[in-house]
Amino acid sequence: MTSQGRIDVAPADWEQVVSGLQREGFVLFDFITAVDRGARLEVVARVINPATRVPVMVWTTLPADAAELSSLSGIYLGATWCEREAAEMFGVRFIGLGDSRPLLLRASLGEPPMRKSSALVARAIRDWPGAAQSTDDGRQGANPSRRRQLPPGVPEGFLRDNPLDSDVSGDVR
Repeated sequence: MTSQGRIDVAPADWEQVVSGLQREGFVLFDFITAVDRGARLEVVARVINPATRVPVMVWTTLPADAAELSSLSGIYLGATWCEREAAEMFGVRFIGLGDSRPLLLRASLGEPPMRKSSALVARAIRDWPGAAQSTDDGRQGANPSRRRQLPPGVPEGFLRDNPLDSDVSGDVR
């Protein structure tokens, strides 16, 4: 463990290390979440020793295309909700998780929404607010001299049959 309360573990040791922390008095579970680093996902759990008020964050790294990790729900009952959220939002599969019902999404929409590879569909469908900004001469509407940009998080050519069928302004011909 480092002085900042961070422990980096291999995915195979995840459950064993957290179980050992619980036996050492870290009985208060705070959260589990994931961080998308492109080709890999980092999963972090935070537990606290209430007697000393010392928190510890346990980190592990998983390949993004095969993100599987042992569930901590057998050690901390409160981990169930956080694991369900991480599974739904980041695509992490928790082995041994008893309740895997979706929390927020009604149906699977392809990529998990918090992954960097996921397109932000709402931004692609709605007009981007920049199109309604006033121009220098006080007119309302898009500035014709300015190339229309895609909103952040929307890949080039998203929702077009042929991405090459667009002119310089970004409008579909």
